[in-house]
Formats: sequence, C-alpha cells, structure tokens
Amino acid sequence: MDIAIFGAGIAGLMAAITLGKQGHSCRLYERSREAHDAGMGFILMPEAILYLHSLGVNLSGEFSGIPLHRYLCRNAQGEVLYEEVIPKGSRSFRRRDLMAALVNALPADSPIIFNSELEWLDFGDGGRISAAILRSGTRVTAELFIAADGTRSRAREVLFPDWPTRSAQVIEVVGLARCSETLRWAGNNLNKFHSPDGGLAVGVLPVDKEHVVWFVQVDTARFAPPPAKEGNALSWYALVRKLTRGWAHPAPHLLAMTDPDQIHIWRPIDADVVPYFHQQNLVLAGDAAHPFSPFTSQGVASAIADAVALADALETWTKSVNGHLAKALANYSKERHQQCEQYLVQGRELAQKFLAPISETECWLPLAT
Repeated sequence: MDIAIFGAGIAGLMAAITLGKQGHSCRLYERSREAHDAGMGFILMPEAILYLHSLGVNLSGEFSGIPLHRYLCRNAQGEVLYEEVIPKGSRSFRRRDLMAALVNALPADSPIIFNSELEWLDFGDGGRISAAILRSGTRVTAELFIAADGTRSRAREVLFPDWPTRSAQVIEVVGLARCSETLRWAGNNLNKFHSPDGGLAVGVLPVDKEHVVWFVQVDTARFAPPPAKEGNALSWYALVRKLTRGWAHPAPHLLAMTDPDQIHIWRPIDADVVPYFHQQNLVLAGDAAHPFSPFTSQGVASAIADAVALADALETWTKSVNGHLAKALANYSKERHQQCEQYLVQGRELAQKFLAPISETECWLPLAT
C-alpha cells in the first residue's frame, strides 16, 4: 500500500519503520530540517524500549542513553523530600540520538522529503482523502494518509475544526548543557527542585555521557510571562534565571552556563482527546492525535505505541480474506483512544498537584502509568 506520512518526528518515523517492515511503501513529509532536529531529551519506559529493539532500532553505543534508577523530589534548598525507584529498564535519551537511531532503521525506500508542510486535505466521496495539499501547493496522493504532524496538527484542525484547545497553564523552558560536574552529581537519577509555594520547578535529567537536560516548569498564571512581542526563548531564559536565583546547586549553575542557542520553549496545549483517531483513509498518530501534558512523560512512548498498534491493525487487515481497511483503522483508534484518555486524566491531575505547595506528603513521580 502507498502511504504518505506527514511529520518526520518520532511518531512519523516509527510509523514508517513498522509499516515498511510489512512491505508498505512510505514517504515522509516534514516541514523543515530544523523542526526535525529540534528537541532536547526525554524518558522512555521499558515497554517502549522493547518495542524499539524488536523493530531493529539500534540503541547501543552512542545511542544508548542513560539508565535511570531513582526519582528525587527536592525543595528549593536541595533537601530530598521524597524518593522513588523508577521502573527498572527505563532510560533517558537525548532526542537527537533517538531520532538518528530511528532514521538509521528506516527502510531504504522511505525517503524524508523536507520543506513539505501540510496545508489542507481534499475530501472525496464518503469522506475519503483524495489528496493532501502542501503549503507549496504540491498535491500528494496516496492510499493511506498518516498525520503525525505534532501538537498543533494541521490534519487534526481540518478533521475537527471546532475542537476546543487552549494553551496549557504551565509552560516549560528547556535547555541542554555539557557539564561533567552535574553528571557526576546526578548519577542515574532524575532530580527535580520545587518552589515551596508550588507552580515553579527545575528538573535535571542526564541524557548521555556528556550532557544533561534541564527544564523549568512555570505557572504562567502566577509568574507573569514576558510580553508577547518579547516572549522568545531569550526573554523566558532571563525570567527563569531570575525566578530560581538562590536555589540549591546545581540548578542556577546549569542555567547560567547553558548556551542560549540550546534553549527551547515548550508551550503545550490543553485539549480533550478527539473522538476518534481516523476517518476513512486518514489516521492521526502521536501528538497530532493526543497532545499530552508534559507532566505525563508519555508523549514519546505513546507515539511509539501508536505506530505499533497501527501496524498490528494493518497486518490483521492484510491477512484477512474479507477484511476492511476502515474496520482495521477503527480498531486502532479504539485501542489507542482508551489508553490516551487515561494519560490525559493523569496529566491534568499531575498538573494540579504541581500548582499546589510542595510537601513531603504531596510529592509524586512525574510520570503517568
């Protein structure tokens, strides 16, 4: 089957890998090389890592990440308020490394076509997509279209034009730093420093043998963001440095030593899960289907699970004598929708806990399960 995939992030690459192994012909369309390379790092749970290994994705050597052992919740003075073992087999990765490992695992006939941003979908008879229109005006035809075009998915907007979304109350300022001292301090642990009043936290996550990712979570209702015209990475960077001045080592040191070019602002959206993840020959996957709160740490793992579930559904369809593609995609949608609803609820619960004052009895592992 001829498949067009929009978005060459983790969801899109995984879809191309899983479906390519079944003999389908996949083309990936990505809006820019910069978007493809963006991002800092994340945590992967054991099940997601097993999926990747089973698909031949090489996570050894430079792509191996860091095994995670414990989560340490600290106050702003660095005192440990709460400690929990992270599920065995979990690892942290630099996003660049996982992306490279996925690209290396792509079938040879699955090209990534850059400068190809999705603009519109042409609907034919019965709600089927007859063509996808790129911003350049190019028409893309295929038997199956997979929209993996991110949190602000154009395909999701076209499919659900009136679906309510709003900017999440908590944003993240994320940075990448090379710091051997902090790597020794962090070990194999995720550390997170919290303001006593809630609504402000600094996380420190080792992602390879040389780098740590730091992230500052900010309640924008409590801490006034920079004016819109100045709301870029540098102005946010200046704000979070000011807010965390005087916090325990290594938080202020990490922020101060970070190259401003290695800083990213993550502006999540808050939206209910859309009613379904497919219509006729169009499928939503990854953040396009279910933009989660960053508190869940499930965005990457769920993108991987989407691709695996979609491949399983299509394999069942191809092996069935009287199978229908629409039914197979409906099964994919139902299976993934149920799990994503749970993560959405947990993400909102974790966000509310974050906004409350921190205490030894109100600490939590920042991960939906």
